[in-house]
Amino acid sequence: MCMCNNVFMTKILFVWDFHGVLEKGNEYAVQELCNLVFKEFGYDRRLNIKETRDWYGLSWFDYFKLSIPDANEEVWNKMVDKVLSFQERGWGIVQKHLQPRDFAKEVLSEIQISGHENILLSNTRPEHIRSFTDAIGITEYFEKIIGVDENNNSQVEDGSVNVKSQALKNYLDGKNFRRIIVIGDRDIDIKAGQDNGAVTYLFQNPDFAVKQFNINPTSRISDLREVLQELVQEVG
Repeated sequence: MCMCNNVFMTKILFVWDFHGVLEKGNEYAVQELCNLVFKEFGYDRRLNIKETRDWYGLSWFDYFKLSIPDANEEVWNKMVDKVLSFQERGWGIVQKHLQPRDFAKEVLSEIQISGHENILLSNTRPEHIRSFTDAIGITEYFEKIIGVDENNNSQVEDGSVNVKSQALKNYLDGKNFRRIIVIGDRDIDIKAGQDNGAVTYLFQNPDFAVKQFNINPTSRISDLREVLQELVQEVG
C-alpha cells in the first residue's frame, strides 16, 4: 500500500484570505485609487472611507458600478482599465498604506513552526498577489500562494460556482490533511471552506461595520491569535 500521502494526516492546513484579514490599511489605497479614476473621468464623485469599507473585497468593476450607477458597463470597464494602468503610481499608493494585520506574522510563524501548513487563497489577480505578500513580509510563511481573478467570483447567493471553492478543491486533490481551517472575511471564503469540509473562521475587522451573511461560520473572530486555538486542540 502506498504511504506517500500519510504525512498530510499529521498536518492541519490553514487556508488564509489576504485582503481584510492578513493586511490592514489597503482600504485607504482603494479609496485613493478610485477617487483618482473618478477625477480623470470628470466625475465629482468621491468615495468616502465608510463606502470603501462596506464594499471591501469586491472587484474594481463593482466599486465603479456602485459608485457611478448612472454610467454603463463600457464606462465601468474603462475605469477598471484605468486603475490597472496606474502601475508604479498605483503600487506606490498601495505601499504607502499597506501593513500586516496585528499578530499576522506571529500567528503564521507559530503554525509553521508547529509543523502545520499555511496556504494563501486570495481574490487577487494571480500575477499580483505575491507583490502584496512581499510588501508586508509574509511570503515565507506559505507553502502555496494562490490568486484567483476577483472578477470571476460569483456571489454565493446566486448559487453559482464559487471559484475559491474550486481552487481549494484543486489544491486538496491527492492530499489528506488531518483538519482544514479556512480564515476569511467574506461569505465566499466561508462557503469555500464549507464546500471542502473545513472549520471556518470569519474574521471581523474591528474597524469595519459588522457584516451579516446567510452563511454561518464555525466561529467569528477579531483577533488572529484566536486561530491558534486549533493548535491547542491538537495538543489536547
